[in-house]
Amino acid sequence: LPPFGVCALTTATVIYKDVIAAYLLIGSLFSAAMSAILKRMIQQPRPDRYDDDVGKLEFGMPSNHSCFAWFCCTFVMIYVVKQGGIWAESELPSRCCNNRGTNTTELPSNKKYQLTFLAKLWNFLHYSFAIFLALFLAIGCSYSRVYLGYHSLVQVYAGSVLGMVLGAFWYHLFQTNAVRNLLIQLDGMIHELECQRIDMYCHEDGKRD
Repeated sequence: LPPFGVCALTTATVIYKDVIAAYLLIGSLFSAAMSAILKRMIQQPRPDRYDDDVGKLEFGMPSNHSCFAWFCCTFVMIYVVKQGGIWAESELPSRCCNNRGTNTTELPSNKKYQLTFLAKLWNFLHYSFAIFLALFLAIGCSYSRVYLGYHSLVQVYAGSVLGMVLGAFWYHLFQTNAVRNLLIQLDGMIHELECQRIDMYCHEDGKRD
C-alpha cells in the first residue's frame, strides 16, 4: 500500500477519532487484499528494471498502488457528489455537537442572501478542490508506477479499474442502514469516552488550582 495514504488515513482515525476515515482505511485494506489475491492468481511478472535482483520474480497484475489510489479517489468523489458529509454532520454525535450554525433569523434579508451565497460558494470551492486533489493524486500515483518501471500500462490500468469498482462498492455499503448505524454507534462511544476524558482532566486541573 502507498505509505502516504495509509499514514493519512491512520492519522485521521487515531488522532481525530474519525470513523469515516476508519471506514475508508478498512476499505483500502480490503482493496489491497483483493489486489494481492488477484496477483497470485494471474501471476503476471512485473516489467524488467535496471535495479531488479537477478532471479527474483515478482508479480504485478494488477498494480496494488493504482488500486489503492483509485479506490480512495472513487470513494471520495462519490462521497462529495452524494453529499455524504451532510449526513455525517447531521447524524454523527461528535460532529453534531461541534456543529455551530450561524443564526440568521434576526438578520436583514440582504445579509441572509450574502451569507447563503458565501456558504454555497465555499462549499463549491471546497468540494471542487477535494475532487481535484483526489484525481490528481490517483493519476499521479498511477503514472509514477509506469514511469518508474514497476508496472506495465496494462497492469496499472487493471489496478485502476479494480480500485474504481471496489471504491464504488464500498460507498454503496456506506449508504446502507446497517453500516451507517454501526458508524453512529461507534462514533457515539468514542465521543462519550472523549467527553469523559476531558471532564476528568478538567476536574483534576481544578483540584490543582
